[in-house]
Amino acid sequence: MTEHTDHGLAWIGHHADDSRGGVSGMRGSISLTAIRGADPIEFLVRMGADRDVLERGVPYKDIAAQWSPQEYKDWQCMFGTSGEWTFLLEDFLCATWYLDWIEEVGDAMPRRGEELVCVTLNRHQAPAKLLYSPGDGEVWSMGIGEESLLDYPGRDDPTGKVAALDEALGRAGVVWHGEDLLPRVFGTVGEHLGLRLPRPEIEAGLLPAAGLPDPTQ
Repeated sequence: MTEHTDHGLAWIGHHADDSRGGVSGMRGSISLTAIRGADPIEFLVRMGADRDVLERGVPYKDIAAQWSPQEYKDWQCMFGTSGEWTFLLEDFLCATWYLDWIEEVGDAMPRRGEELVCVTLNRHQAPAKLLYSPGDGEVWSMGIGEESLLDYPGRDDPTGKVAALDEALGRAGVVWHGEDLLPRVFGTVGEHLGLRLPRPEIEAGLLPAAGLPDPTQ
């Protein structure tokens, strides 16, 4: 769980307060959404992306050169796959999927059989949040540094997956008002869920791009 590993996710948290810093892709201020059990293109379409743009596979670094004005939406992201996971990365205020959740955009919500995790920095409204759906269509959330995933009295966790992730976060030292919380959260999410991201390709902007609408507008 070190900053310098290519595939561990802790580096995302270490650079949470950094600007783009001259890279063609993303290095700092990254929010992550990942889903397992859904087709990558279909999930992005459910979030409002244009299918034809997705299927063209324009690299993130080439958006300005290859997208027409009509292909821009409110937020630009890059996406890719890691094993069974599809992941979306955004380096603006927060994760668009988090806004979809707040606005109850039904098509974007995880369905039964779809496991989803979202770590959103929420630059517009602290705190940063971790959201997790274990595959039963339910979504659990926590304010990073304020609470745990299980702070829902009386709510059932029939899959046991929420408790398992919460326990992994606890072992990693993600406690109230602790230090280095974001590196610990990103690192634990990657390790516990088996999610690996190609850091060099992310920083170089080589992953395909998508445009997503702002559900609050």
